[in-house]
Amino acid sequence: QMDPTTGISRGFAFLSFLDPKDANLAIQTMSGQLLVGRPLKTGWANQQSSVASVQEVRSDQFPDDANEKVQKVNLVMIQLTGAGLTTMLNQVDPSQHQALLASGPAGALGILPTAQLNSVAEAALDMALGETPTVPTQEATTAATGEVVPDAKIVGRSENPSTHILVHNMFDKDEETEQGWEEDIKLDFEEECSQYGKIFSVLVMSKEPGGKIYASFDSVDSATNCAKALAGRWFDKRQLRVEFVDSVPN
Repeated sequence: QMDPTTGISRGFAFLSFLDPKDANLAIQTMSGQLLVGRPLKTGWANQQSSVASVQEVRSDQFPDDANEKVQKVNLVMIQLTGAGLTTMLNQVDPSQHQALLASGPAGALGILPTAQLNSVAEAALDMALGETPTVPTQEATTAATGEVVPDAKIVGRSENPSTHILVHNMFDKDEETEQGWEEDIKLDFEEECSQYGKIFSVLVMSKEPGGKIYASFDSVDSATNCAKALAGRWFDKRQLRVEFVDSVPN
């Protein structure tokens, strides 16, 4: 996108894909990749299509030929940067490399079958928090206590909803370096979530770990619709988790 006044690039672009699975693959593969020395931020566009016959569809799955497409992208990145794509191999214990590589080139990038993708993303998040990641399995993920880890697509405390929600993993404060990034994230969140109802307030917890954002809506229905839409969604290689809360911090 170019600024019509200055003719200078505004630093972002919109891409359209015929298959939403391809779009999801592009989002997950290119997120955080370095281009001209800067990490790319990718995600689903909030703009509505200007073409009446075009229907916007999102997906959290990958195409069957994901590995082949990732290989092609890697070759292009080598030509552009000389380094290729950043891989998940840099984020996991060396003893776990073989298990990732067994899934093919896309597996090495964390682009695994949908059933395993959640655990891979959690492994990367664990690394960011200083914890030891583990390679995903086909079995249900369990915590150290033996309890089953809640499905990210399930909204926390949904049996007792309120007008306030807490969204986890929206950002990583340690990766944000641009001045005023908190306000940019707040505006993006408001733009995305205002379609579900009137928002009274949005609070970005920029000083705390966990990428947390609190939001208050005009009604329980609005908060519920937003919570359901965000829960389990992938954003910048992080899977969002959402829960209802009684209030927001002052």
